[in-house]
Amino acid sequence: MSAIGRRINLGLVVFVALSMVGTGGTTVLYQDSASDLRSQNQELRQQNAELRENLDDTRNDLESTQTRVDELEDQLETRSEDVDQVATNLNQTEEQLNATESQLAETRQSLRDSEDRVEELEGTVDGLQDERDTLQNEVDDLESTIDDLESENEDLEDERAELEDQVSDLQDDIDSLESRISTLEDDIEDLENQNQELRDDIETLCSQPENQEKATCEGY
Repeated sequence: MSAIGRRINLGLVVFVALSMVGTGGTTVLYQDSASDLRSQNQELRQQNAELRENLDDTRNDLESTQTRVDELEDQLETRSEDVDQVATNLNQTEEQLNATESQLAETRQSLRDSEDRVEELEGTVDGLQDERDTLQNEVDDLESTIDDLESENEDLEDERAELEDQVSDLQDDIDSLESRISTLEDDIEDLENQNQELRDDIETLCSQPENQEKATCEGY
């Protein structure tokens, strides 16, 4: 029953009691009623203070949770939509908490729902952190593999440079040999020309009658 309802019922009781006992007992009943009202008001104020304290604690929890959610948004961009939804729910819950004292019961339920959602989100975050750690390990492995490959690539580049030097040396040798071959071919051509001239001279000499019987001219 609300405080206003209790006050109305209490007023009715006072009115009935006054009607029954007359004006003689009015002062006593009024004092008792006022004392009861003060006690009830004090109790209500204490309850409200406790509720406000709970609200402050809950609001602090919500602010801390929002901060954590913001940090998770920066670290886990792939889950940004879920985090944004949670932040929206938390903001809506805080606005409901600030509405009126008559909505405290509904607000507390909303807070419980939000806390459940936060717990669920924290579980999701734990899972994402585990996934992040796994991915980080994979990245570390890949970076180690890349370092190995880069080292191997440097070795291969050194080897290639050595081979290129060898190829250059061999090409110089080939060029030198080709030059030598060209010189030898020229020499061969000169010798063949000289031999041909000598054969022509022999043939000319052997064609003369006085030389035909000579052994040197046989075959010409």
